[in-house]
Amino acid sequence: MADLDPSKRLVVAKVLLRRWLRSDLSHSGSRSVSCGLMLLWALALAGGAALDLPALRALEQAVQVSFFRLRGPVAPPESVVVLAIDDASLSLVQNASAAELAAQPDLELIAAWPWRRAAYAQALDRLFAAGARAVAIDVLFVEPSLYGPQDDALLKAGLARYGSRVALAVSYESGAAQGGSTLRLASLASAVSPGSAAGGLPRRGFTNFLNSPTGQVLALGEAYASQVLAPLGFAPALPSFAQATLLAANLAPRRVLEGNINAYGPPQTFPTLSFADLFLPEAWQHNLKRGAVFRDKIVLIGPTATSLQDFHRTPFSNQMPGVEIHANAVATLIQDRVLQLAPAQPSARGLLVLLVAGGLGLLATLPERPVARLAILLVSCGVWTSVGYLGFVFAHQLLPVAAPTAALGLGGLCVLIASATTDQLEKLRLRRILEHRVAAPVLQEIMSQREDWVSLLRGRRLQAAVLFADIRGFTRFSTESPPEQVVEQLNSYFDRMVEAIISENGTVDKFIGDAVMAEFGSPRPRQPQTDALSAVRAALKMRETLADLRRIWQAEGKPPLFNGIGISYGEVIAGDIGSQRRAEYTVIGDTVNVASRIEGLTKQLQTDIVITDSLYELVADQVTVQALDAYPLRGRPGKTQLYALISLKDAPALLYTQVQTEFKAYLESQAMLGELGEATPES
Repeated sequence: MADLDPSKRLVVAKVLLRRWLRSDLSHSGSRSVSCGLMLLWALALAGGAALDLPALRALEQAVQVSFFRLRGPVAPPESVVVLAIDDASLSLVQNASAAELAAQPDLELIAAWPWRRAAYAQALDRLFAAGARAVAIDVLFVEPSLYGPQDDALLKAGLARYGSRVALAVSYESGAAQGGSTLRLASLASAVSPGSAAGGLPRRGFTNFLNSPTGQVLALGEAYASQVLAPLGFAPALPSFAQATLLAANLAPRRVLEGNINAYGPPQTFPTLSFADLFLPEAWQHNLKRGAVFRDKIVLIGPTATSLQDFHRTPFSNQMPGVEIHANAVATLIQDRVLQLAPAQPSARGLLVLLVAGGLGLLATLPERPVARLAILLVSCGVWTSVGYLGFVFAHQLLPVAAPTAALGLGGLCVLIASATTDQLEKLRLRRILEHRVAAPVLQEIMSQREDWVSLLRGRRLQAAVLFADIRGFTRFSTESPPEQVVEQLNSYFDRMVEAIISENGTVDKFIGDAVMAEFGSPRPRQPQTDALSAVRAALKMRETLADLRRIWQAEGKPPLFNGIGISYGEVIAGDIGSQRRAEYTVIGDTVNVASRIEGLTKQLQTDIVITDSLYELVADQVTVQALDAYPLRGRPGKTQLYALISLKDAPALLYTQVQTEFKAYLESQAMLGELGEATPES
């Protein structure tokens, strides 16, 4: 805009200012962007939930793990006991003396791993003799015993004695096949499988678990059947190991197609006893209380020894023995604490995510300030996370938490980034627009308190001094002078007048033809005396500046220009005023009309600066004036007392006298006395 004349520069600036004000003040545009971003993320995350995307599933499971850790361990049911094949059991024989081995020949059964199968047979006898309700053995008996058929026969006989009160582990294992890998069932060896038994056959259940995207065991074994076996064409009649254990205990199995283990805590949360204590008389009497610890219990036998490497990641530990995971699964089923997805169907979960994220996100767009929006988003995330946690702990329901909070968080982040970016761009644009219209200190104050500035633009009443300045004889000058000269002189005049106004912290409101309108106290009002005196100082500077310009123009052979200035003080309404197609920031009201009317009277009163009594009362102690009569003003009842402004108090009146003399001489020389009544545009 540097190559445009001042009037055109300000017109362009006003258009830019209007667009900025409209985009900022209507709020609907900013809110529409925020709503759009929120709904976009809500739809994206809802779609991900509906499609059950692995990445989103991993996030939800990570939230579930954090809920476990926040909740902490809980007391397991007393009916479940773990009999651990631990490091102490594996090293018992190596650490025993020859005398101890001779006195306890049964220790030979667990002398070396893998143990003799007769050891498990004796364990069954002792556990059931102690009153155990059921025994589940998490050890695979896939191949014949290394110790010969007689060893297998002893276990087979033991299984036949207790029949369906025993649960045995089987496993689906990967194997090589032509064209790729396949799964096969590693089942019970025929050498130990009883063909029939009076008490029924032992229960069998697969021990496989489905690893979650986070690498942790979270789901019950049935998830492995539905998500791994079923897609491969398996139709297993076998239940999971946990379900088989319930059957062995004569408890009704839970028909759970999908659900997660409600983990009770870290390793050894369940009562954990050493397998070797079954074979040590002293341990049997003291540690196991002669078997009383097993009465009416479900006993799970399985490895916990470090060397056997049967460890898995769980919410409470990265080294959880498999047998303890089975104990958690069994206890979850016994107490009916299965964690189930709510809603179960992915499409329904996607709809819930959309409703929660979309609803809370739109709620967050209601406030005007970005900080308030962020606060609502954070509170919304916290509230929904709390709802998810309470549902997890008390209702055993896994509500979608990660997807809604991610949608709210990402939407909020986008809104804040967009808001910050837009704010900076608008701030730079506003600075470019205003820096030529207001003084630097006023501009700095406006930029530092932008929110207050925006509120002012919506419309408010304030007290301000309004100044109108109009060129005398402009019609004749513009018609008799070449256009280039008119533009050049007019640009020089406007540049100097605007500088005088801005130097006194005034705001250039508009140009109306050859007239200038300015305010002192808008958009930032100060003390009434301060604004009124600034308007007076600006008018005196305009008088002095125009006198200097006339000397330059006369030396260049150009016609001189004179102006008339009217100033009034009072209430105005300031704001962004206009139509949808064209609007601008300005002031309106009686004070504006009065300033315009008395500026027109300067021609009749033969003086260049006229002020009203409302302004004079504020600066009476600081200015020298000549009292004029009270004059009626069109559209205003009564008369208004006017004063001719001579100078500041104690300042010489030479310039005032000189300007009046020069103006009269100019009028006489140009025979322009008839133009004293030429019309001036009014606001």
